[in-house]
Amino acid sequence: MDAKCGFCSVPAKLKCAGCQQVVYCNSDHQKKHWRAKHKHECAKPYELARNDEVGRHFIATSAIPKDTVLFTENPLVIGPKWNLDEYEQRSPVVPCVGCFADCNLGQFYCELCRWPACKPNCPGLDNTNLHGLECGILRFGRPPKPGDDPDAFFDYYRYDALLVLKCVALQICQPSLFEQIISLESHYEARKTTSYYADADERIVSYLFRNFLEPLQQLERKEGVVVLKMCDRKTLHKISGILEVNAMVIPLSNGREICGIYARGCLLEHNCMPNSFYTFDCSKGMRLTFRTGRDIQKGEHLTTTYTHSLWGTQLRRDHLKTNKYFACRCDRCSDPTELGTFLSALRCMGLESEPCGGFQLPLNPLLETSDWQCNRCPVQVTHAQVNLLMAQIGEEVDGVMGRKCSVKEFEDLIFKLESFLHPNHFHLQTLKHSLIQMYGHFPGHRLHELSDATLHRKVQMCREMMSIIDVLDPDSFRLTLYAGVVLLEQQAGLVELNKRRARSAADSPEKSSDLGEALQCLVRAKQILRNEMGTLQGKKLMEQIGNAFERVSALHGNA
Repeated sequence: MDAKCGFCSVPAKLKCAGCQQVVYCNSDHQKKHWRAKHKHECAKPYELARNDEVGRHFIATSAIPKDTVLFTENPLVIGPKWNLDEYEQRSPVVPCVGCFADCNLGQFYCELCRWPACKPNCPGLDNTNLHGLECGILRFGRPPKPGDDPDAFFDYYRYDALLVLKCVALQICQPSLFEQIISLESHYEARKTTSYYADADERIVSYLFRNFLEPLQQLERKEGVVVLKMCDRKTLHKISGILEVNAMVIPLSNGREICGIYARGCLLEHNCMPNSFYTFDCSKGMRLTFRTGRDIQKGEHLTTTYTHSLWGTQLRRDHLKTNKYFACRCDRCSDPTELGTFLSALRCMGLESEPCGGFQLPLNPLLETSDWQCNRCPVQVTHAQVNLLMAQIGEEVDGVMGRKCSVKEFEDLIFKLESFLHPNHFHLQTLKHSLIQMYGHFPGHRLHELSDATLHRKVQMCREMMSIIDVLDPDSFRLTLYAGVVLLEQQAGLVELNKRRARSAADSPEKSSDLGEALQCLVRAKQILRNEMGTLQGKKLMEQIGNAFERVSALHGNA
């Protein structure tokens, strides 16, 4: 029997995101029923809990189906990324302070504070949730003039400090939001001895005081009025720590990234194999939506991930301990094989340089100083030896990835590292993900120029990468963009193989098999990318997949 709308009793399917028990025929009736009655009786399928190990967290009070909206919320504050790379900070193309659209440094400005804008009348310049929040404080600065040294512009317009300033400025117009932010965990004492503290002291705290806050405080003393009650160096450092631990990166539709703090969003617990994920709606004030990625059982903690799913265990745990101040002990981190993927495993050199065919794995992956043991012979290596090898390999991989390298340089490095690493090792996956895209797109390596052996290798690498993704992201909600690229490249290789078999005039059953597999790749890619349509990369990738789907469907129909 069809469920009926809780407001008007007509057949309906739109479920209440909170309790999942009441349905509605449209969102307007849902809002009316909420105000009239349902807000007093709605029971969310989870509750806030606390324990000594993970602190505050959400726990499921009943079974929650896959794709359930857990909650939506607007940010407490948003602003430019507070941890920009050097090349981002010194780029002449900067985000508009009013709307984050790209604009050229030196073209248009906010008329009041002289910070770059996309146009003089950008609506965000007056919006108190956007630039209007910090504009009054930025007016105390002395911006560089046309003709000044270009470095003066980069040194003055430090976008990575704006989000901290926005948080401070909330005291003026929205003190309740400031109280919510300043009450979040900052790990202030733990950060004081780290390089992150020293970096923030110069890059953010000293910069803000030198250019804006000291002139403001001079005026406060002169007028006998205090505008910012909490505005000392410790407060700014605490806010920096709060952002480091709690800020979420928001991908915009123009390809740029900003950061935001969400009151409930920052309460979700980390797990390297999470059960939920989030998306942002840029058209609704960067509204955050948390959704279940799989079925969740009663008693499970609601989890997301705060690190890269395709890093090895040691790198993930180091990142979390350094940036989030906790040690992950999830099932994946606890398993030396990382759920059978061997993403961190090393080849065993065997006894007397005679390889045994086994792989070195950590005896205790949760212990930083754990030695490693071969899974086939008695050989062990120390953690110091492993760390030295990984540091050297990491430098080589970063070097190749960080500069314009040829296909041969990638091939040579992969061949070299395969002597030391498991074929699934995360460093090899990084290189292979780039190589499968170079095969088919680089001059001299277009699809029609590849040898049959290279083309088969491209397809096989894609299949192997997808087998790893299927273990680490079995419900396809975390590695979607990464997997989408792999599937697109896999189908491209399969289609080219089909063309070559067709030209050979051989009536081979592999022809239709290739096209069938290519179609399956594209269908799956379209499905897993459905939650990435708010990002520029997701839209572009989906467009390529849609075009490829039309071409392959036509070929398959004629096969």
